Amino acid sequence: MNNYKKTNLNFLTVFLENRDLNYFYSRITNILSGQVEFLNGSSTISDPKNILLISDVPGYLNTELSKGSCWHLKKIDTFKGSLINLKNYKDDSDYLLKTFSSSRRSKFRTYQKRLEHCFNITYKSYYGEIDIDEYESLFNQFLELINRRFDQKQAVNDDLVRWKVYREIAYPLILKKEACLFVIYDGDKPISISFNPIHGKTIFGYIRAYDIDYGKFYIGFTDIIVQLKWCYDNNFTVFDLLKGEYEYKSQWTDTEYYFEKHVLYNSSFIIPHLKAKVLILKIKTIYQLVNILKKWNLHILKGQIISKFRRLTKYSKKINIEYKVTLDNNPKLPISSEVEKIEISDPKIAHVKMYINNFLYQNQEYIDHITVFSILNSPNTYLIKGLKNIQKIIVN
Repeated sequence: MNNYKKTNLNFLTVFLENRDLNYFYSRITNILSGQVEFLNGSSTISDPKNILLISDVPGYLNTELSKGSCWHLKKIDTFKGSLINLKNYKDDSDYLLKTFSSSRRSKFRTYQKRLEHCFNITYKSYYGEIDIDEYESLFNQFLELINRRFDQKQAVNDDLVRWKVYREIAYPLILKKEACLFVIYDGDKPISISFNPIHGKTIFGYIRAYDIDYGKFYIGFTDIIVQLKWCYDNNFTVFDLLKGEYEYKSQWTDTEYYFEKHVLYNSSFIIPHLKAKVLILKIKTIYQLVNILKKWNLHILKGQIISKFRRLTKYSKKINIEYKVTLDNNPKLPISSEVEKIEISDPKIAHVKMYINNFLYQNQEYIDHITVFSILNSPNTYLIKGLKNIQKIIVN
């Protein structure tokens, strides 16, 4: 008896992570850049009785099978993706000029200048070289940044399901210049990390996270601007931000495309042929229903319900400590015997680090020029003293 089975593959996993396309596509061309991303004239599929279902194929990558083959390829549009076509602009400055208003660009400059004025900021891209110990340390802190951000939102990050995989593949990809790790440092502390795989002259925005204590500085915007400059300096043509309906993507991208599902089947075998036709009809029907839901914005409601259920499941046994913080911008200065100096890096005041950073932003103070005190007769009360201003933080 013949066995017919369906094999599920994720294109991005194979294309960007495993780099193993030899047994089905013969040619892949980036229609935006004109570059041939993959070429293999002798591609074969191991079992001609199998049906291959390949998900998450970016629509701007034109995939082809070997000519004269009995295999058929059906492409079905699924979800939208978005990207920046870097060829549309001379450089990063030209991109910002044509994409954002003068007031918006002014805000971006303000965020970056304040960040660099208030902290000892450096930008680093790991591309072709990274020390293994530094890599391990960065990925430990990367995970911590992600967890803190999503705990703050009480949301579940789907990327963490594959975190072990990302951690294993990133190091060799970076060494081969098939990925880049972008890091913004405050001193020797990473406050923003982005992991982006690379194929040809296309860079893919996979995972990014930032330190929520620096939220006032909008370092996510600075991170993208720094990455864009790096892309132009290294002659990249496409910056693909992939799937996901996030506000920042609609602001920064200039091109939408559809991800595709590909159904590959051998028409010379009747049963796989028929099963493939049924599968194609089923997939088309599913995404027609998805589009109907989107027209009525029901996909948002569905997402909110699922997200709430997952939050309840994850956080039901967690005790979330909530602080009520009061700020006094005109406090009375206590005498020296009533206060005790405390280091800003002290874990005891980690819960007010965000407010200290906010003070730096608002008053344009440099972190080494401020002093933080705890008030001895008033638990959970702190005093920030800068060169020009002073603020009391009261935590209840």
